[in-house]
Amino acid sequence: MRLSAWARRPEVVAELLATPGLVDSASTEVTEVIAGADCLLLAMPTGNMAEVVARMPAFPPGSRVLVTDVGSVKTTVVREIAPLVTSRGGVFIGSHPMAGSEKKGLCFAEADLFEKAAVILTPTEDGDPDDAPLRRLRDFWESLGGVVTLLPPERHDELVGAISHLPHLVAAALSRSVLGRIPEAAPLSGGGFRDTTRVAGGPEAMWAGILSDNHLAVSEQLGELIRELEMWKETLDTLDRDRLLSFLSEARALRTAL
Repeated sequence: MRLSAWARRPEVVAELLATPGLVDSASTEVTEVIAGADCLLLAMPTGNMAEVVARMPAFPPGSRVLVTDVGSVKTTVVREIAPLVTSRGGVFIGSHPMAGSEKKGLCFAEADLFEKAAVILTPTEDGDPDDAPLRRLRDFWESLGGVVTLLPPERHDELVGAISHLPHLVAAALSRSVLGRIPEAAPLSGGGFRDTTRVAGGPEAMWAGILSDNHLAVSEQLGELIRELEMWKETLDTLDRDRLLSFLSEARALRTAL
């Protein structure tokens, strides 16, 4: 098996090639990287995927090249990328490994990143769960240690909006609310605050794209959270200790079962 990598910037290509055993080849030219490939993985912001795929020539007849991605939003990706891939003779199936951190750059790569990580695949509605491309993609992620689940793109965005996109928004809002208002609290903060706001350190351009692409699902989830917070505020304002204890007990039980 050969692994070729594309990067937009020459300095990233140089870094890839300078890292022993990482890739067999790397280039800033898309056509050079995909030549002879049977599987392509789009690892870039979702807003850049269509531009990159549009630069790809038609795949060799009968090759059935499998194209997937690691984007955090699926409805828009499937709608925009699948037709481009199909028109070139390939097959597109969306992927989303629920793994990673707020850090970016090759220096933060982890060999076991996908071990026991949930990986969501989003074949189209008419996709056969037993077809060859889907089996290949499932085998690929499972070979890296991933635990694969199949979901429709819309359902993926609804669920991931709740467990990934909303928490990022909340972490960013909490950082602004506390550190932007009372910066002198920063050096006093402990693990609880730092853990809660950790993901707010992610790349803002990437997350602006994610929140925009999935804005309907995130807005709905945010509305539910606001209603929940209003109940907590009312409980504090009325100093209802029994209700406060009940809320905390329920939250602890739900988190413990996670």
